[in-house]
Amino acid sequence: MPLSTNITENTFARWIFYNRQHSKLLILSLLAIIIQFVLFKERYPFPNFLPDSYSYLLAAFNNVDINIWPIGYSRFLRLLSCFTASDTALVLFQYLFLQGTVLYLLFTAMYFFKPPKIVVSILFAGSLLNPLLMHVSNFVSSDALFASLSIIWFTQLLWILFQPSNGIWITHAIVLLLVFTVRYNALYYPLVSILVISYATLNFKKKVGAIAMIILLISSFMLYTVRGYRLKTGRVQFSAFGGWQLASNALFAYAHVKQPQSAITRKLHDLLTVTNKHMDSLFLLAHRPDSVLGIYYLWNEQAPLKQYMHQQYRQDTITDSFKKWASMGPLYSEFGSYLVRNYPLAFLRYYLLPNFKNYYSPEAEFLAEYNMRRDSVDDIAKIWFHYSTHRVYANVSGYKIRLADYFPVALAVINLLFILGYVAVLSMRSYILMDAGLNKALKFFAFLWSINVLFSVMASPVVMRYQVFPMVVTYVFMVQVVAVLVEYACVKDEPRKRTLAI
Repeated sequence: MPLSTNITENTFARWIFYNRQHSKLLILSLLAIIIQFVLFKERYPFPNFLPDSYSYLLAAFNNVDINIWPIGYSRFLRLLSCFTASDTALVLFQYLFLQGTVLYLLFTAMYFFKPPKIVVSILFAGSLLNPLLMHVSNFVSSDALFASLSIIWFTQLLWILFQPSNGIWITHAIVLLLVFTVRYNALYYPLVSILVISYATLNFKKKVGAIAMIILLISSFMLYTVRGYRLKTGRVQFSAFGGWQLASNALFAYAHVKQPQSAITRKLHDLLTVTNKHMDSLFLLAHRPDSVLGIYYLWNEQAPLKQYMHQQYRQDTITDSFKKWASMGPLYSEFGSYLVRNYPLAFLRYYLLPNFKNYYSPEAEFLAEYNMRRDSVDDIAKIWFHYSTHRVYANVSGYKIRLADYFPVALAVINLLFILGYVAVLSMRSYILMDAGLNKALKFFAFLWSINVLFSVMASPVVMRYQVFPMVVTYVFMVQVVAVLVEYACVKDEPRKRTLAI
């Protein structure tokens, strides 16, 4: 059945709830989701904590306007605390919200592309039974919330492409604002939204209004954040973490540079001196701490960025640690830019290419272990969740989460099958008569997939918990591409009379 952009007989909600097969599928999906949660919490009664967790909790506790990370998740924690202090409630909300957005995506794909029952079964089983969703939701971290909002953002873009309505412009702009406040991996989202809106079939005034709303909301948040940094540090910046991250990324490349340094400004001279001294010391080690991309240059107290910060505030016993950290952002941004500009080949070889490999099969990182192999939590977690003691535990042997070893493998397979399948579809487009709607959606997703790869690789070392959103969405389109090829293989001996309605 070809896609129609004027499906008006029933609303989307009626299409789900008043169709017996669809409502039955929804009920079965909800049962599977609830059963998974109950079984999981029997094994892991407490959330999983990582270093970021305590930063988010402290920011929520102190109700600050800016933090190391974007402030959105801390605001969410503070809002939820108005109703309950239960850690189980937090994990449950994160999990149900994430699975709910997955259902929104899956039913949208069914609504527009009309896949056969076997494809629907594969889509729902592979998506809803993905154990990564439960493990990510168990973190006190922004990962699950960011993935959920990103899936909503993407699904709304499909609606804008195929069946735009007046109400979706407002909700889409709000979702963009929310996801932007949770993690800055969403920096490219507004640009994609504006492109899709420009391409959508609606009148010029509506396009201008929708784009203006997005720009207004995102700009307001950015100005609010810049103002917060200016009041706190006296420096104009949008993200201090961005400066630290850029410098950290560049140092992984600079660690392998052996040629003399080029001309450098006086402002950066002392920082480069500290860096060079540190690099010389690393050459003496049999096992270098920067041998793989990670957080060494970002957070290690012995690494040059932290060393230089402590030197700058050596005589200062008054300034709080966050202000010290945030005040270094502009300088480190300039330093990182300097290193990338002057050593582009080293940056390509020692940071970008290894990070491309990371994207293909990212490190499991904190997903691979429970509570960083500790049996206790920091004071702020005890206070926030009203624990009677600092002790936490899991009803499993050891701290190793063995299932996490398979997450990178699964993501690598999904990405590879999508790429090979899509290339095959493109190369055989003379023979495969695909549904026009699916063809349009595939082109859009291939574009978005490419943008996400480039941004992720450039932004920071890729780890598995950052890839929940790409994994969920890529799986949906991978299955449909494979279904197209399988159906083509089954009917390839027939004359070209049939349109594949996948």
